[in-house]
Amino acid sequence: MKLGRIAIAWVLLLLAAAAALFLFFFERYTEERDRGFGPEARRNPYLAAEQFLTRVGIRYRRADNIAAVSALGDNDVLFLTSSSQIYNASRGQELLGWIEQGGQAIVIAHGSDADNEQDYLLDMLGLEIARGEMDLYFNQQVREVFGDEITEIEIKKTSDMMRDHNRKLAEREKNKEKENEDAADSAEETAQENIEPRNPDIDPERLINLTSDSGASYALFFDTAKVFTHEMMNGEYTDTQIEGNRLHWVPFQRSTTQSPLVHYEYGRGRLTLMADGGLWRNHRIGDFDHAYFLAHLVGERELVMITRPHFDDLGTLAQRYALEFFVAGLLALMAWIANRSRRFGPMTPAPASERRSLLEHIRACGHFYWRNDRAAQLFEKARAPLLQKLSGQPAHMAQQLPPEKQRQIAESVAERSGLGRDDIYTVLWASPPHSEEDFTARLRSIQIIEAAL
Repeated sequence: MKLGRIAIAWVLLLLAAAAALFLFFFERYTEERDRGFGPEARRNPYLAAEQFLTRVGIRYRRADNIAAVSALGDNDVLFLTSSSQIYNASRGQELLGWIEQGGQAIVIAHGSDADNEQDYLLDMLGLEIARGEMDLYFNQQVREVFGDEITEIEIKKTSDMMRDHNRKLAEREKNKEKENEDAADSAEETAQENIEPRNPDIDPERLINLTSDSGASYALFFDTAKVFTHEMMNGEYTDTQIEGNRLHWVPFQRSTTQSPLVHYEYGRGRLTLMADGGLWRNHRIGDFDHAYFLAHLVGERELVMITRPHFDDLGTLAQRYALEFFVAGLLALMAWIANRSRRFGPMTPAPASERRSLLEHIRACGHFYWRNDRAAQLFEKARAPLLQKLSGQPAHMAQQLPPEKQRQIAESVAERSGLGRDDIYTVLWASPPHSEEDFTARLRSIQIIEAAL
């Protein structure tokens, strides 16, 4: 019993010593890890832009769809994330009418590949969407993997590129082991290496530098996946006139026939078209002067953002226009009752169905064939079997019998049928009839001859 108490005391003593050593050598530190965008930023790709506008004191509000143009004032700036929201000419005319009165609009070109899809603004300005220069230099995912070596990727194969990259990684690991002699210097160098630059590593020639009227300069990096082209973009001019209004474009340094940004001065307002829709999204608004360029375009006005178009469903429309629906239904019901109700006074008897006799039908058919010059054809088909039967030869050959033979056949038929020889000759070998009476008489003679034979 005494040994058990001693063992418990030693165990407690060791635990206390271990706890003291742990608390003495334990050091707390904080590590920050980038977990990507939060739920709100994933739902709203322009959340960073809204926060920036709030910080610099620019007012903004959201709108549901392009129908909000009718309620905009002259001191507003409209931001459309896709030109496809202007889905017909009337909406486009409404937008241009507001711009002409002094409004300003910033529109991202949609640029669909569908042949039957029309972009009203681009067609009006004579602009087209084309595919710009696409190379690995702009691929952000590849840049994150290879870092500063991205400039060498364009001239190497994939296998050589991966082999060189792995070799350089191995060399860096060896150099780190040799250079980590001084802990303080190593920690400082590591901290400097972990500091990410504000702007991505971009060739200055690929940037577009704009200078405002006040002298402020803005460096912008546009993605060249989609660019504007115009028939006047020949490298000599940067603007043209469309219906008396100035159209100005900002070309690239390397390609003067393509532009990512177009300004159209219309009336007292201005329309800004951009081919790159991601300039002010969360992942790029912090690069270069993108955010400040947005503030420059808005100025001291209020920004109206249509980023996620929303249209009312049928239930909402029914609630909003319930009175109109009720009145329309009531009028339709009254009109139906009036149409189905009984009229005053005696009803008009239904007219008797018109029917004609068989003889009238035959007469109508005969007149139809006679007017369409079918009498001669009918007559030839009626006497052809009779000629073949009397001559024993085909009808076309019986028409060419000698006169003596024809007289013999006519005399023989006349004796049997009781008709005159001249009448039989006329029926069998004369030209087709040219009057209704002659046609009827000859067909009657054919019937008498067939009955006699």
